[in-house]
Amino acid sequence: MAKRRSLGIFSGLGGPWARGMLVVLVLLSIAMLAIDRARPEQSPFYGIKRAIADGTGPVLTVLSAPLRTLNQFSAAISSNWQAAKRVRALEQDNRNLMQWRDLALALHEKMSRYEELLGAPQAPTPIVMTARAITDAGGPFVRARLVNVGINDGVAEGQAVLAYNGLIGRIMAVGKRASRVLLLTDLNSRVPVFITGIDAHAILAGDNSGTPRLIYIERGVEVKPGMRVVTSGEDGVLPRGLAIGQVAPARGQNWQVLLFAKPERVDYVSILQIPPVRFEATEPTEPTVSPDPLAAKNEQTALPETGTGEEGDHG
Repeated sequence: MAKRRSLGIFSGLGGPWARGMLVVLVLLSIAMLAIDRARPEQSPFYGIKRAIADGTGPVLTVLSAPLRTLNQFSAAISSNWQAAKRVRALEQDNRNLMQWRDLALALHEKMSRYEELLGAPQAPTPIVMTARAITDAGGPFVRARLVNVGINDGVAEGQAVLAYNGLIGRIMAVGKRASRVLLLTDLNSRVPVFITGIDAHAILAGDNSGTPRLIYIERGVEVKPGMRVVTSGEDGVLPRGLAIGQVAPARGQNWQVLLFAKPERVDYVSILQIPPVRFEATEPTEPTVSPDPLAAKNEQTALPETGTGEEGDHG
């Protein structure tokens, strides 16, 4: 018969007293954790933990130095490994942008010639102002931002507010040194837009989500995902052609627009200040009646009046 192997100092842990002591120690540990979590600064173990942290802090810093160096070295190798790929991608993007720039300049020159031939009035050049966007914690709108410019800086209601890659909203309320921007995603936002590719007009309506809806789309047009959406300028407030976004897959019965710019992530914005068109009032003048040329000719060819005969009598 095999003998039961002795457990040494742990041989006495199988008794009832040892089991009871184990339960007591577990309950005591739970109580200590509860007290420490409830009020950490008033816990009796706060000083002990602070002393342990102060003592082990320098040691852990020294021990983690090789690991930090290894992480930095691996990050540098990875960055250098991807640097050539990023440079090639940037060079390709630069070449594409140069082509688009040349095309834009050629179209601008052609349009200027057409406007000159047709005698079309030149549109006023907008003034671009950069401002800092601040989160609007209060106010009547859910999706709104504050900018640190106002009436003193030439800001007026209705002016377009853009990020670096697209329109985000328009000025709704103006103060002396601050203004409120109504974002395109707000429920109260309504902007007339133009869908390129199909030459269709619609209204961009916000719904407090990240993707506003297209409503009142012209009948008989086929909208497809990926089409660009720009401002139409039909409201007389926003200029025509400002980039907004592209059509996203429909959600339900309405088409959504994926905005180029994320209004919630914008820190600095550009405000378009378009000078107003001024008309010079002129007083009406009375029309001048030109003389009748036939009457003038008759006056010039009229015979001189003859005398009464008195002069002959005196002669």
